[in-house]
Amino acid sequence: MSDKTGTTSSAPFLLFLGSRSFFTLGVNMQGTLVAWFVYQITHNALDLGFTGLAEIVPYVGLLLFGGAWADRFNRRNLMLFSQAGYLAISFGLWFLASESEAGVVISPLLIYALIFMTGLFRGILSPSQNALLGQLVSKEEVSKASVWNSAVFHIGAVGGPAAGGLLYAYVGGAFAFGVVCCLQLLAVLTLLQLRGVKKPEYRNTGESIFNRIGVGLRFVWSHKILFPGMMMDMVAVLFGGAVAVLPLFADQILHTGAEGLGWLRAAPALGSLVMAGILIRFPLGRGAGKWLLICVFLFGLTNLIFALSTSFLLSFAMLFLGGLFDNVSAIIRMTIVQIFTPDEMKGRVSAVNAIFIGSSNELGAFESGVAARFLGLVSSVTYGAYVTFATVGFTAWKAKELRQLTMENKS
Repeated sequence: MSDKTGTTSSAPFLLFLGSRSFFTLGVNMQGTLVAWFVYQITHNALDLGFTGLAEIVPYVGLLLFGGAWADRFNRRNLMLFSQAGYLAISFGLWFLASESEAGVVISPLLIYALIFMTGLFRGILSPSQNALLGQLVSKEEVSKASVWNSAVFHIGAVGGPAAGGLLYAYVGGAFAFGVVCCLQLLAVLTLLQLRGVKKPEYRNTGESIFNRIGVGLRFVWSHKILFPGMMMDMVAVLFGGAVAVLPLFADQILHTGAEGLGWLRAAPALGSLVMAGILIRFPLGRGAGKWLLICVFLFGLTNLIFALSTSFLLSFAMLFLGGLFDNVSAIIRMTIVQIFTPDEMKGRVSAVNAIFIGSSNELGAFESGVAARFLGLVSSVTYGAYVTFATVGFTAWKAKELRQLTMENKS
């Protein structure tokens, strides 16, 4: 297999996509199952927060190191190692669920320990798989490949939680975790078929891993397209998102129950999936930078209308459109990382990009809760929308290169 296959229909890319499909579906199922499992054991909502914390801390802490390793070692092998780790963890969760159904008292600390391990493996997997994607396709095909990658992710994001919840409710947690084990095993077996992937070109200059991480950080900081694009998206998600406070809107504003909340939570992922389908048919080319600015602005606008809405249908529509516009930003950001980053640095730059995404999602949930507490529920989301508008305006004014971005640019 050549280092560049040049087409998104090539066997190596399809194997990569197939493995990612099984893995993403399994991981999203597992997230729902773990939440139910922990809640059934403790009946304490705070313990659900500890579950998320147990994963995000090791994930963010290891990301930069994972990025540096992805620029030195074989990225397919790093992915295989990480997915095999996830498989072992899934078996551990299946065992705990089986013991729980047999009447054994399970300590939530055992679950937290397994979830902590997923954070470590995720810190290696995330930059290695993003860097490998750019290694399997040519720059001419990377935009289309990013769209397919996004579509696979959002299919898992929509289908995984639904499948996990239904299986847990009707056949029990042990069986449901067993299905996750099967999906993770299929992901590993599919990735094993991806052979002949070369290691990235690595020049051993005697630099420490910390120096190499610093080189990656400085590259992103000084880049006139990558840094403004990442920063604008991070601020928009950090201040503009309303997902974290959806239970409050469902209860206090829209007066809907758990079923309505489920639909509201699914709406952004459904919108993102639809946009992925649109971009597969009509890929972005010239004017991508302007579309990026427009879609982030529209993302803020949908959040503003959502905050002021008292209609369930209108609120659902705004969350759906918000996911649709947000996915344009995600796909463009993923594409420009591949286009403008040298192959030997893609692991480190992907890690920095993942930190921007991870921090904005997690800190955004915290910001939304604090803002809702001190500003009021509706005001907190409208305030975030105004911050998004200001960020788009500032970026459009200052980042000329991003504004003039075209996906046809290869330099």
